[in-house]
Amino acid sequence: MFRRHEDTDNPAWPGLVDIFAFTLAFLLIIWFANNLPQKVENLEKETQNLSARITSLSDEKQQLRNLNLSLRHRLALAEQQNQNLTDQVRGLESSLRDLDSQRAVLKQTTVGLSAEIQRLNAENVSLRDIGRRDWQELLQLLQKRLAGMPVEIIPNEQDKEIEIRGKPRMTFETLQYELSEGDSQRLARLAPILLDLRRQKPFFITINGTADPRELRDAAPPRNNTELSALRAATVAAMLENASPGLGRYLRVMGLGVKGQKKSLAPEDDPDRFYQQYRTVSLVLKIDVAALMQKDNSTRTN
Repeated sequence: MFRRHEDTDNPAWPGLVDIFAFTLAFLLIIWFANNLPQKVENLEKETQNLSARITSLSDEKQQLRNLNLSLRHRLALAEQQNQNLTDQVRGLESSLRDLDSQRAVLKQTTVGLSAEIQRLNAENVSLRDIGRRDWQELLQLLQKRLAGMPVEIIPNEQDKEIEIRGKPRMTFETLQYELSEGDSQRLARLAPILLDLRRQKPFFITINGTADPRELRDAAPPRNNTELSALRAATVAAMLENASPGLGRYLRVMGLGVKGQKKSLAPEDDPDRFYQQYRTVSLVLKIDVAALMQKDNSTRTN
């Protein structure tokens, strides 16, 4: 039986296997040889495509880097702007707090000022009332005592004043400050009446002198219209004091200077006569409110 198996073995089989293997290898070599150029070409194309893709990706990567840098720069600017805005907001909040503090102070100040204004208004009303009764009584006394005399009485209740004007007006010659005989006589009659009334009511007398609008050309005193008007008022004051000694304590001399305006006159007009209306003196009796207040304070103290 063992022998039969040996009889069936083919001694050519190993050779056939070798030939088959060689042939297969040869065919594969031929196939690879035929397809290798195409494969190489394809690999080269794929390599080029890969290189192009790598280059494109590198460019994109660089662009992304640049974009990232730009975004970082913008972010840094935005953060800086945000910080600046935050600082500004803090500054505005601080300013608002300061304004609130100032508003509170102003409110307190306004309240204080309102109270002070009210107090001053009350004092003003009180001051306006002080002397009003004395003024009214003085006006009645003057109207009674001066009735029939050539004078005009002009009352001013708001300022508690009473103006006495000559009727006709007391006037002066051009560049002169001496009284006329008629005016001197009127003042001599008026002086004792004023002194007697002053003993009854507290007032002082302002003597207002004026001059016409023509300029003085003489360098000797009086050098100007203000001095001339003051000299006229002083002349009246001296006349009143001489007529009633003691009255001078209550006299106030005022040189008001120019009165009226200079005008172009016709050749036939007399300038001295025309401007005579501006060369005047008036007497203004004013209630002495300060004396009344002092008297009132003394009475309260006592």
